[in-house]
Amino acid sequence: MLPRRKSRILALCMLYAMDMQRTDDQSVASRVESIFSRPFPQSVTDYAFFLTRGVVKNIEKIDDLIFRHTHNWDKERIAMVDRQIMRIAICEFSLKKSAPAVVAINEAVAIAKLFGTEESGRFVNGILDAVNVEVNDLVREEPAREETEEPQPEAPKQEKPKITRSAYLAKYAKEAAILEKEKEARRAAIEAEREAEREERRRIREAEREARRAQREAEKLEEEY
Repeated sequence: MLPRRKSRILALCMLYAMDMQRTDDQSVASRVESIFSRPFPQSVTDYAFFLTRGVVKNIEKIDDLIFRHTHNWDKERIAMVDRQIMRIAICEFSLKKSAPAVVAINEAVAIAKLFGTEESGRFVNGILDAVNVEVNDLVREEPAREETEEPQPEAPKQEKPKITRSAYLAKYAKEAAILEKEKEARRAAIEAEREAEREERRRIREAEREARRAQREAEKLEEEY
């Protein structure tokens, strides 16, 4: 699992615990981190706290964005896990700008499928997509109309130029590709380091075997003389 996804999942656990205790006390987040049997790398922990603090600090603004697109759903009807996942994604792509929207949304959907219900992935994707369209001033592309349809009146000209969703996604496609290459490079570096460690252990074992063999030979010579 990649470090950023670990951070998002850790942030989800932290925010879930804080929501359950109805507190924004960061010490709760620290206690959540401490319950894991194996410590996380510092970079994973740092980004998890970065997301947690961002959500807590901007909770009202984030929830306002979410509930403007939930079609009059009551806040309590949305599963707590889904709610926290959406908060984290919006914090990333809308407030902190620490990840492109396409990356943050894809990650949120993947995590929702892991920890939510069967419908969580689709629900989270729909809400975040709508929020992305709003905050990034996108225009949803309409399908081509049949020639038999009556011509529609032209829409009034927009004062502010808008970009289409496909143009927005294309804008971040290269960045996503660069991120993927960086991930591959990190994986390759980690594998090379592991291989070097394995080779070092092999050399140590070989040296120990040679030492034991030499000791046995020396003991044998002493017995003969």
